[in-house]
Amino acid sequence: MCVISKVLSVVNAAIFVVLVGTGNLFAAHVDTINYRPELKRGSPKLDIYSFDGAKNAPVLIYVHGGAWKRGRRQQVGVKPRYYNEKGYVFVSIDYRLIPSVRIEDQLADIDQALGWIADNIEHYGGDGRNMHLMGHSAGAHLVSMVGLAPGKIAKSLIGSGALRTVISNDTMAYDMSRIAAAGGGVLPSMYGGVFGREPERWERLSPQNYVKKSQNLPAFLILYSGQGFAEARKITSQRFTKRLLTTGSTVELFNGSKFNHRQMTVLIGVDDELTGAIDRFLWRYK
Repeated sequence: MCVISKVLSVVNAAIFVVLVGTGNLFAAHVDTINYRPELKRGSPKLDIYSFDGAKNAPVLIYVHGGAWKRGRRQQVGVKPRYYNEKGYVFVSIDYRLIPSVRIEDQLADIDQALGWIADNIEHYGGDGRNMHLMGHSAGAHLVSMVGLAPGKIAKSLIGSGALRTVISNDTMAYDMSRIAAAGGGVLPSMYGGVFGREPERWERLSPQNYVKKSQNLPAFLILYSGQGFAEARKITSQRFTKRLLTTGSTVELFNGSKFNHRQMTVLIGVDDELTGAIDRFLWRYK
């Protein structure tokens, strides 16, 4: 990675927007970047939300959901404004979608995005040595994979302590083989078209299978909702949390059973209970 990529890959730089903050007008700069310019028009993008006076700010990186097949980086709700006001540079990333690519390619996109951010975010007021990764739904599965089975760039960032936390917000896709077993050896249609029919691939794309004792991991926050198969969501998240605890790493679990799946993301920055759990977790590693 090199700093000059910042110049080559900027799509829509230095857009200035004014957001309504808490009692005051809050100024945020939004920059849109092609972070894989080698893919030319096929490059996924990321949006950087910064603010006046930002310098060495912690960086919160958001990975959207959408069943691995849809979703957009712009679906961020009030998160950019809220976290800018908290002193974070906020980055929301796109990744290429199925069926054009596979999950493995999506993970490669996120790995490349992390590298671009680490190399360039100082130009937007962020600290590339103080990064935090959050994903919702399919994005939660992807960030969990990044934290546990990182690509080359993420592995280096975790090893150096630059990628400090992973926030996995409401997914059941921690153990695909167990999901298939519950369905008589077949994945439900929601997962089948994404994870395929081969049990080896289910194993390879299940975050839980990469947990090892004494593993060097970022701190994890696991959140789950009460929507659809609520008990299974709870048990799956508890099992994943328990497995992570065997590494000796810091792991926290949030019971969001009062919220539905969508609320678990759109109410971040709005609901005190949900937002407070995330804020307290981030504060410990900020």
